[in-house]
Amino acid sequence: MSRSPGASREILRIAHRGASLHAPENTLAAFETAIHQGIDAIEFDVRLTADGVPVVLHDDRLERTTDGRGPVAKASLQSIRRLDAGSWFAPRFRGERVPTLAEALECASDRCGVNIEIKTETRRGRTLLRPTQGSRTEETFLAAAVARELRRARASRPPVISSFSRTVLEAVRTLLPRTRLGFLVSRSTRGVAQAHRALALHSLHPHLRLASWRRVAAAHRRGLLVLVWPVNDAPTLRRLIALGVDGVMTDDPLLFHPVRDASGGRI
Repeated sequence: MSRSPGASREILRIAHRGASLHAPENTLAAFETAIHQGIDAIEFDVRLTADGVPVVLHDDRLERTTDGRGPVAKASLQSIRRLDAGSWFAPRFRGERVPTLAEALECASDRCGVNIEIKTETRRGRTLLRPTQGSRTEETFLAAAVARELRRARASRPPVISSFSRTVLEAVRTLLPRTRLGFLVSRSTRGVAQAHRALALHSLHPHLRLASWRRVAAAHRRGLLVLVWPVNDAPTLRRLIALGVDGVMTDDPLLFHPVRDASGGRI
């Protein structure tokens, strides 16, 4: 996921939680499907288990995407590994498991880039505090766990670590000084310039509703890539291409194919 902001009409094709229209989100099946569909990178979410292992799950609770119940943060890795993370999507995915971060990195290794979103908020938007090592919050504890796995993996392509939380990004910058950081925003781009000055961000990841020519141009002036989410229809994709965004995150990687064909192989 490397380029100069706005330097090319070819955009980065990023699979949101894997090919989540075609397979259960945030599973190895979704990642394999996305890779076979020709994406440039997969985006996925990471949370901590009760015993401190980073696993790939979007929600802070287990009910929506597994047959388990309760908060992810109160479940051990062993108990999460027993859960079915595929049947909710379609019977043929019965037995699909929740991947660890290590497994997701291995799946992507030498095949595509990764965008790791560090999740710490609850469904009510509150930050969880965990009495872990000293006074560290869950945010810094999870950042440390992610950094540990990335050092072990020695990925061939540098990952992007993204979060809505500046505290998370600050912790990652301290632990992995050369890591590419992406700042997620969904309601406003206020504070982006300040965060960029403090953290030397790699990219801005705005929600689709924030994608405008003015915001894209402002990000490019600061040297930031603009990666927009979620993009799930061709007219929206074409509009974003016209705005000059650098990449989009989609649930359906096949969305890129007709747009690429219509543009003579470039999107």
